[in-house]
Amino acid sequence: MLFAVLPAGGHSTRMGRPKLALPLGDRTVLEHVIAALRAAKVDNILVVLGPHIAELRPVAESAGVHVHVLAQGTPDMRMTVERGLLWLEDRFHPNQTDSWLLVPADHPTLRPDVIRQLMDAQTRHPQRSIFVPTYQARRGHPTLIAWSHVQGIRALPAGVGVNTYLRQQIDQTLEVASDSAEILLDLDTPEDYERLLRAWTAAQGSQGVNPIT
Repeated sequence: MLFAVLPAGGHSTRMGRPKLALPLGDRTVLEHVIAALRAAKVDNILVVLGPHIAELRPVAESAGVHVHVLAQGTPDMRMTVERGLLWLEDRFHPNQTDSWLLVPADHPTLRPDVIRQLMDAQTRHPQRSIFVPTYQARRGHPTLIAWSHVQGIRALPAGVGVNTYLRQQIDQTLEVASDSAEILLDLDTPEDYERLLRAWTAAQGSQGVNPIT
């Protein structure tokens, strides 16, 4: 079984407003991410919301995914991710052969074919357990991780992030080349959002279709 965890516990400090609720075409940023995951047929998608953005719960639920609203804020993304993993364990009891996608909730340019590439790489390379998309040798998002790594992430010292753990798993990691520059996208500042809007408008004008999902 394949799960997806979308950590959304941050305060969007640099953006100045909740970035997951920002509009992009006829959807919010968060809805675009969910749409890509659903199009890739991910089995169970979980959005982990901080209590300060609990109002996004109906937006996520209307998109057909699971939502866990944290009772308290978390100090970092790793803790938000761990809360989500625990929620999934309590309800679905994943086994060591299951996998999960770590997906930034502010990644609206996520393409279903990138997810499918990672899933295909996992099938073709069963000796690996972490799959990371790359564009021109730069690592991007999302990351596909075997459930067997959950225990190792939990064992990290306080303040050490998930990415630190993943970088240490050299022998278990396969980089999967992608033609999607969007895997490198950051959406942290108003300038990032303005660039995204310009790219979105240009892509719609040239293609006449939704260029993201």
